Amino acid sequence: MLISSILLMQDVQLLCFTVIFGVLALQRWRDATWRWLWYSFLANAAGAFCDFTGPHLPLWINQGINVELIPLSYALLNVSLMYFSRLSRRVVWISGIILLIFLPFFLLGSHAPNQVRNLALGDFAIALESLVTAIILLQGTEKPTRSPRYLMSGFLFVFVLIELARAGAAFLLHGDPDMIYAQKLGLASAVVYVVNTSILPLAFVWMMNARLEADLLQQSIVDPLTHVLNRRGLEQALERELTRYRRYGNELTVAMIDLDHFKKLNDAYGHGAGDVVLTGVATLLGNLLRETDVVSRLGGEEFVLLLPHTDIAESQPVLENLCRALRERTDMLPHATVNVTASFGASTTRGRRSITGIELLREADVALYRAKEDGRAQVRFFTSADETRDALQHSFRIYRGGLGQDDKRS
Repeated sequence: MLISSILLMQDVQLLCFTVIFGVLALQRWRDATWRWLWYSFLANAAGAFCDFTGPHLPLWINQGINVELIPLSYALLNVSLMYFSRLSRRVVWISGIILLIFLPFFLLGSHAPNQVRNLALGDFAIALESLVTAIILLQGTEKPTRSPRYLMSGFLFVFVLIELARAGAAFLLHGDPDMIYAQKLGLASAVVYVVNTSILPLAFVWMMNARLEADLLQQSIVDPLTHVLNRRGLEQALERELTRYRRYGNELTVAMIDLDHFKKLNDAYGHGAGDVVLTGVATLLGNLLRETDVVSRLGGEEFVLLLPHTDIAESQPVLENLCRALRERTDMLPHATVNVTASFGASTTRGRRSITGIELLREADVALYRAKEDGRAQVRFFTSADETRDALQHSFRIYRGGLGQDDKRS
C-alpha cells in the first residue's frame, strides 16, 4: 500500500512538471534544449496516464509500450543534454539503439504469464539509458554548471544501481523485486523514484540558470565589438593582478594604447571600417601576447594591456614589437590599404607594493601623452621626469570617467 502511494505521488509529480516545462518550452520554443526536455516529460506523462488507465488498455500498450516510455523519457533527456552541452549526435544514437533493441522484447513479454520479468527488463533498459545520461553530464567542461551536473550524475549512478538490483532480483533470484527482502528493495526503489522525479528537473533548471548567469557575467565584462575585456573587466583583472603582485612581488606592467589619427580613418572609410580596424587590432594584440597577458578595450580607439611578471626591461621589447607589428600591417581593411599606427604609454609597479590600479593607469596615460607629443607610433614609459603637476593634469580625465570619449590626442 505504501509503495503504491509513493508511485502514485511520483505520477502526479510527473504530470505537474510536464505542465510547467511545457509552458517554459513554449516560451523558449527556438531553444532545442527546452523543447526536448519537455518531450522527455511528455513521455513520462504518457507513462503516468497508462498507469492510471492500465486496466482499460490492451496488454500490448499497458505492459509493452508503457514499459518503453520511461527509457524513452531518458533517451529524450539525453537529446536535450546533447543540445545543452553541444556534444556530437553520436551520444544519442546509443540511446536510440537501446530503445530499438528492447522494444520487441517488451511487446513480446506483455502477454507472458510472468510479467514481472518484462518489468525487470524495463528496469535494465532504464539503467542503461540513465548511465548514458550520467556520462553525458560528466562530459561537460563548463565550470559554472559543474555542481548541478555532478549532483545529477551522482544521483543517476545510485539510480542505476537500484535499477540493476531490481533486474538482478527478477532474473537471478526469480522473484518480484517489490517483495524481496521484506519489500526493502521495493521501498528503496519507490523512494529513489520520487527523489529522482524531484531532483533531476530542479537540477536541470539549476544547470541552465548557472550557464545563463555565467553568460550574463561574461557579457558584462567583455566588449561586444572586439571581444576583449571592457572597462569593468579591466578593473577586475587589474585588481586581481595587483593582488598577486603584492603577494608574490612579481612586477606588473600596464600599457595604454591609442590608435593614431583614428578619426581621419573613420571620416575616410566610415565607422564600419573603423570597427573592422578595432577588431583587427584587438585580434593582433591577442595573438602576439602570452595567454597570461590581458587585453582590454578602454573605450573608443584605446586599449589597455596588462603584462604580469614583467618589468620595464622585459616589457619594452614586447611593446616595441607590438608597435612595429601594427605599423607594418596594411591589410586591416579587406578592400583598402591602410596604415594603422598606435602610440604606447606604459608604467610598471617598480617595487611599489602600495600602488593602486588607478595610479598605474594614470602614469601610463601620462606616458602615452608624451608618445603623442614626441611624434606618435612609438613607446614611452613613465619616468620620474613625468611627475610634474602639468603632466599629471593631462590624465585627470581618468578620474572623471572620460576615457575613450572624443579623444583629442588622435
